[in-house]
Amino acid sequence: NGLLVYSVIVALVAAFVVVLLKKWGVVEYMLVHGDRFTSQLFSCDFCMSWWASVLVMLLSVSFVGDNVVYMLAPVLATPIARYLV
Repeated sequence: NGLLVYSVIVALVAAFVVVLLKKWGVVEYMLVHGDRFTSQLFSCDFCMSWWASVLVMLLSVSFVGDNVVYMLAPVLATPIARYLV
């Protein structure tokens, strides 16, 4: 139950981060000026949602606690965040 709630929160924050990067033009800038790998990464909503979920999870786990089960959250959060983006 706790993992599911945590995953939804991670998904919402990750989707917000991805949408904000798109709004600020960071995604478009990286598509044009990034190398091949970076350009491919920023052209894929699934990839951006995954990495945003991983970063949100790492930041929150480092501040909240050391529950290892929460490291599964990006796997559950990515499809939700990708759908929201």
